[in-house]
Amino acid sequence: MSDNKKETKSAKGGQSTSVLGCTAKGCRVDIHRFNFCGEHFEQFKFGLIKKDGTQVSDFEKKLGHYEAYKRKQSAHRVA
Repeated sequence: MSDNKKETKSAKGGQSTSVLGCTAKGCRVDIHRFNFCGEHFEQFKFGLIKKDGTQVSDFEKKLGHYEAYKRKQSAHRVA
């Protein structure tokens, strides 16, 4: 199996299916690391999403911190 594919078992039939793309909900961009695309991998590292791609319970609070962090990072690159 290639690095860009992962196998999952369906809950009903138990048949394995090949899934391409990020595991975050609604994202189908090619995976980069740990079954996430680049953007969602950063969010995973920051604690916004869980390993299975679902949002954490305090997502809104952490999202504010994440957006401030991203603004700060982009300000450093310009100067």
